[in-house]
Amino acid sequence: MKMNAKPFPYIRAEERSPMLMLDTAIALIPPFFMACFYYGMRSLAVGAFTVIAAVAANWISDLCSGRGLEWWDASPVVTGMIIALLMPASVPYYIPIIAALFAIFVVKFPYGGTGHNLFNPAAAGLAFVTLCFGDQLANYPIPLETLPMTVDETVKLTQGAASLLKMGAIPTISMEQLALGNFAGPMGTTNILVIAACLIYLLIRRNVKWYVPLTYLATISLFASRVHHENLSAAESIIVELVAGSLMFVAVYMLTEPVTLPKRPMGKVLYAMTAAVITMLFRYYGVVLNSAVFALLLTNAFTPLFDRLVEQGHIVERSVTGSEDE
Repeated sequence: MKMNAKPFPYIRAEERSPMLMLDTAIALIPPFFMACFYYGMRSLAVGAFTVIAAVAANWISDLCSGRGLEWWDASPVVTGMIIALLMPASVPYYIPIIAALFAIFVVKFPYGGTGHNLFNPAAAGLAFVTLCFGDQLANYPIPLETLPMTVDETVKLTQGAASLLKMGAIPTISMEQLALGNFAGPMGTTNILVIAACLIYLLIRRNVKWYVPLTYLATISLFASRVHHENLSAAESIIVELVAGSLMFVAVYMLTEPVTLPKRPMGKVLYAMTAAVITMLFRYYGVVLNSAVFALLLTNAFTPLFDRLVEQGHIVERSVTGSEDE
C-alpha cells in the first residue's frame, strides 16, 4: 500500500488543548516552592523574570506573524519555568532571560509557533546559554543558605553531583539528603520525591505517557549498572546517576513534550531509549554540562525517522495479514 507523506510534526486535537500546558505549568509549581525553601525568594525572582521574558517574546512573535495575541497560550510560561528551574539559584538574571528569548525567537517562532517546533524550545535555550556562559552555570549555591537578591563574591558556591561524577569523583550524599533534595544542583531538579509526585499528577491528568519516562530511566539504569565508576557498585551507580544533574526533571517535564515526541507508541519507546543512551554517552565522554538537555535536542532531530520506521513496519505487518493500513 502506498503511504502518503504528511507534514511533521504530528499534532492531535487533545495535544493542542490549552489544558495540557496549564497542567504542566501547575506541575512545575511545587519545584519552585522547594527552590524557595532551599534558596529563598531569589529563586522565585529568577523564575518570574524568565517567564516574563518568554511570554513577552511569544506575544511579539504572535504580533509579527499576524496571528494576533493568543492570550490562552500557556506554552511560553512552561518554557520559562523549565529554563529557570534548570538554572542555579545564584545565576545572573540575564542568563535565563537570554535562554528564554532564544527559545522563543530562534527555536519556536521560525517554525510557526506553538505546536510546530521541531526542537524543544526550553532545551534549545538552555543549550545555548550553556555553551555561552558555561562557567557561570557550573557551580551551585549551598542549600538552606538563603541567597540575597543580588549575588556577589561572598556567596559560597560548590560543584554539583554531575560535575563531580564527570571528574571521576564520587559525590558524598546521604540517603536522607537524596530523599529531601538537600544537595547542590539546579534549583528545581534535586528533590526527586517532589518531581515523582508531579509525574503522578501528570499521569492522572493523562498528559504524559507513562512508558516514556519509564523507558528513559530504565535504559539509563541499565547503562549505569553496566558502565560505572570503579568505586561504585552497580546499585550505587544507578542511584547516583539518576539523582545527579537533571535526569529526572528532563524525563518528566521535557522528554514527554507531545510536540517533539513521535506519534506512535513504539516510536516513543525508541525515542526514549535513544535519548537515554545519548545522555549517558554525553555524561561519560562529553565535555559540556546539561548532558540530558543536549541529548534531548539531538534525539528531537530523529523523531521523523522513528515515525517513519514504525509506520513502515506497521504497513508491512498489515500487508502480510491482508488488512488495510489504519
